[in-house]
Amino acid sequence: MIDFVHSMLNLKKLSPAQKIAVSFLLVILTGALLLMLPISTKNGNFFSPLDALFISTSATCVTGLSTVTVADTFNTFGQFVILMLIQVGGLGLMTFMAVFVLIMRNRLSMNEKIVMKEMLNQSHVANMKRFLLDILYYTLFFESCGAVLIAFRMIPKYGLLDGGFKAIFLSVSAFCNAGFDTLGSISLQEYVHDPLMCFTIMTLIVLGGIGFAVWFDIRDKIRPLLDRKISFSKFKHSLTLHTKVVVVVSLLLIFIPALIIMLLEYNNPATMGEFNIFEKMMTATFESIALRTAGFSSINYGGLCQATDLLMMAVMFIGGSPGGTAGGIKTTTFAVIVIYMISVLKGREQAVMLKRTIRDGIVIRAMGIFFMNLLVLFTGILLLNVFENQPFLSLAFEAGSAMATVGASLGITASLGVAGKFIIILLMYIGRIGISTLILSLMKHKSSDINMKISYPNGNIIVG
Repeated sequence: MIDFVHSMLNLKKLSPAQKIAVSFLLVILTGALLLMLPISTKNGNFFSPLDALFISTSATCVTGLSTVTVADTFNTFGQFVILMLIQVGGLGLMTFMAVFVLIMRNRLSMNEKIVMKEMLNQSHVANMKRFLLDILYYTLFFESCGAVLIAFRMIPKYGLLDGGFKAIFLSVSAFCNAGFDTLGSISLQEYVHDPLMCFTIMTLIVLGGIGFAVWFDIRDKIRPLLDRKISFSKFKHSLTLHTKVVVVVSLLLIFIPALIIMLLEYNNPATMGEFNIFEKMMTATFESIALRTAGFSSINYGGLCQATDLLMMAVMFIGGSPGGTAGGIKTTTFAVIVIYMISVLKGREQAVMLKRTIRDGIVIRAMGIFFMNLLVLFTGILLLNVFENQPFLSLAFEAGSAMATVGASLGITASLGVAGKFIIILLMYIGRIGISTLILSLMKHKSSDINMKISYPNGNIIVG
């Protein structure tokens, strides 16, 4: 077994990007095969291969879109398969393989470290062993805490075994930003007035989507603050620029959309019009958090006004933060683009963020990620409108949800045809591994091209 895992991490013919793409594809196909078997379904019959592939992709890519109701279609074994797909997909198969190798031989080769650096969006390979083990430890810790809190609602209603499993499933799904549940067709709508459930799910989503590097940066530097050895201002100053940007942008993208959602839906009887002010604030915040990454819903999306749908699409496109379990173009990409645009308008030659100059290479990469994702999303929406006879907004919402691995839907997933399902499957896969990873995995890498440095004369183009 150790030799197999070692060979998977060290396939010399594959680039790191190709290893990541292949690892997710391997998990998806394995999951689809298991979900097809009669042992996974409640009726004991073979499950549709296309729907099995769809759900396996959605679970592995931590999206949450489903063509069937999980609780009504799959038995405990089938639900356990989906749970494992979510967990492996959330952290990545390569992460689990690397941890297994560490347990068996207590070290990673440089090639394995480079793969993990790409997988986890890290800038260096130093201390990769500790980083991986910390990821596993804190993931299990947060998911366990979430399961215990959710169990206070699940066990009294469903019993010890079934309720305990539902609590674990929900906790893992929320932390991995997957959006799957085993509660039935109405998801979390029956808990819309329950602060314990709502705030637990919200916390798990934020912890999973904020990025592992941010956790560890705050953890390593908060101890002197708690021991009163440094002031809060010094603590803030000691944090990395990445952590500061992620925290600030995440807070803005939680509370600003939440405020807009509450204002748009304040008097809507189909959503939160009958709620008291606290419930409206809680529900709006829940949807703002879930929409960027997770796809859980505590209200009926079919009753939302179109302005809210449009806002949700923009929020989904941004997504969570790098190095976590969330999708989208990422909060830092969005921040770099906004700061660069402001700098250009002010006539600055360089983008400056929190008194730090952002390198041109980072700005170019952020622009590339933004426009490549926009191009893929546009193509997906176009193809869906060609093959599916559904309202444009519903198809655009579905495509945006799949591309950002969110899992929210306006209720058309189950009615998609064969072509529509394949399009959504591709969008979910591209959204999870990342558009840049996909492109790099498809490119043939020639070492002779890397060292070629050719400089051409400057050219002038009039723009604007």
